[in-house]
Amino acid sequence: MKRGTILLGLTSLLGAQDATVKERDLSAIRLGTTEELKMPVAVPRGYAVVIGISTYRNLPPAENLRFAERDAQNVYSALLSKEGGNIEFENVMKLLGKDATRENIQNALEKWLPSKAMESDRVVVFFVGHGMVDETGRGYLAPYDLDLSHVAETAYPMDQLGQVLSKQVKARWKVLLVDACHSGQITVNSTAERVNDSLRGLPQGVLTLTSSHASEVSYEDPALAGGNGVFTYFLTRGWLGEADVDPADGKVTADELVSYVRREVRAYVRKQGGQQTPWESGDFPDDLILGYSPQRRTQLAAKLAEPANGNLIVEVNLENVEVSVDGQRYGTASPNANLKIPGLSSGVHKIEGARKGYDPVSIEVNVVPGTTQTVSLRLLYPRVVKPGAKVLYDEGDEIWKRSNSTPADLEKAADRFARALKDDPTYSAAALELCRVQQAQAKTQDALKACAKAVQIDRDYVEARTQYGAVVLESGDYPEAVRQLQEAALEDPKNSFVFSLLAEALYWADRPKEAEAAADQAIRLDDSSAQAYLMRAEARRSQKKFDDAMVDYRSTLQLQEFGSGFLRVAAYWAIGTGMQKNHSGRRALYRSQAAAAYYGLCASEIGKEDYHQAVDYCKRAVAIDKEDADSHLLLAQSYAALFSEDNRRDYLLHAKQNIEATLRIDPNLENAPQLRSKLKEITEILGSLH
Repeated sequence: MKRGTILLGLTSLLGAQDATVKERDLSAIRLGTTEELKMPVAVPRGYAVVIGISTYRNLPPAENLRFAERDAQNVYSALLSKEGGNIEFENVMKLLGKDATRENIQNALEKWLPSKAMESDRVVVFFVGHGMVDETGRGYLAPYDLDLSHVAETAYPMDQLGQVLSKQVKARWKVLLVDACHSGQITVNSTAERVNDSLRGLPQGVLTLTSSHASEVSYEDPALAGGNGVFTYFLTRGWLGEADVDPADGKVTADELVSYVRREVRAYVRKQGGQQTPWESGDFPDDLILGYSPQRRTQLAAKLAEPANGNLIVEVNLENVEVSVDGQRYGTASPNANLKIPGLSSGVHKIEGARKGYDPVSIEVNVVPGTTQTVSLRLLYPRVVKPGAKVLYDEGDEIWKRSNSTPADLEKAADRFARALKDDPTYSAAALELCRVQQAQAKTQDALKACAKAVQIDRDYVEARTQYGAVVLESGDYPEAVRQLQEAALEDPKNSFVFSLLAEALYWADRPKEAEAAADQAIRLDDSSAQAYLMRAEARRSQKKFDDAMVDYRSTLQLQEFGSGFLRVAAYWAIGTGMQKNHSGRRALYRSQAAAAYYGLCASEIGKEDYHQAVDYCKRAVAIDKEDADSHLLLAQSYAALFSEDNRRDYLLHAKQNIEATLRIDPNLENAPQLRSKLKEITEILGSLH
């Protein structure tokens, strides 16, 4: 499949008015000095909008794209990565697939982004999907709901995007990345050359890097790290540090990224027998920081890398071997599917292959500029657990399985697993079970260390990474939980439980739309997953989709799959571990899915202002868990609303009783002073109603 036209634009409001093309002298690459690398780095705060559409609602299947949404997800991950964009989780808005409608794109670009970014900030906008041109030559980005019979009303004009960035977004530094690709032409006017021309017509002060000259096209490669657009692959690799060569200092500047992408895309496509030369115009500040890695900067201070880049091909002897370079995951390789790693900075790199149940293998390779080297990773030794460690593990497992989670049982199980891990430090299963028991003991910090150890031993241990994500979520680090669970989802894209847990992490990170999408995927993989329906219901209720949420809550009640046996397999996934309620009033869900579902039904009915139904559902929640302060509080709210409607004394009396129950159960609630004041007011009213 070929892609149409790609744009990389970087804008500075303070840039020169007359944009000129600058050719960069690659022979002038220099290294950072030790003194430079020890100096502090001020990285501007970042905001980003990431948009990707593979499947379009109104286009025939043949016109859909293969890797657009994956490319967008890769850019999104690179922006959040501490080794890449270093942008805070809450400052990135992601619109993928059916969420990338024209309305949502317009709101993100014209309302959310201008309301957030200040002059001292940096802004990134990335779009990957179809680009098109109408009969007048006006260029558009194609949203998910594009209607070819009404292009002007349903597509997003490129010139409007340029005006928004140059005039409405206040940030000093702006980056526009548009991968306007298509398989064939979705309209007769949308030739690669015409789309290129429309992209190059953006306002002055915008640097553009299109994927090709004139009518050239850009390529996708299914064999490139599991399937990627060539441009986006090198864009993300450069962002994550491979472009850091001029100088090598832990920072990826706009100048470095543009040079890297142009050079590597051209070289890679040429080796495949094609021609694709990214084209650059415009102007931008050379010191614009797009990526920053403090860890890489520290490493470079100790040992400066050589400039320029080379390529590796990794071959392995087993199926699904996870390959990492210098500790960073690059993908998986199998005997008949080598992993290509192009564009690595020259110098010594540690290449590691890992597969659960085998001793990992690693070698150091000196990457030579301009060459392609083949690396063979042979995992030869199945990991054999020491007999003594296995005995301790089995003892701990038996205690853990038969116990009623009493403190004494948990302490005994934890002791056995810890001793097993001490006897055999490569026993990842022991580390995982220790993590689970410590989580059940409410020893969150200890559990985090044990889960991290399990993942360190076996990087492809999906169950351990999933558990790690759950414990991180319980600790309150929602962005890191999302990162860990997204990694687990990449490693096992058919795991419904992983996606349901990812949905919860996104929910707690205030990303309800993305939480709903993750829960959708969990349900597609397993439509009997009660926890997936529960999380989709929570995400929908957060978006005030009360009717849809109630359908999902009822599905949760019908499925009822959560028993103690399941909890022992999956451990206490985060909604079952008693996290603190957060300031927005969203509640921590309970181990009992029935209580959680009835609570959600009650809250949804309150949202619909049907307080009689709300009372019924909240009573059911309280019947299951009489010590649930949140359900008592919702009951009080419902009764108070009913009293406002017809002034029946018993309604107010019930409201008083439930507020008293709430304060008894949790006297340290954030809004406890207000509740006590309300309780006094209700008592006075009740006295006047005798």
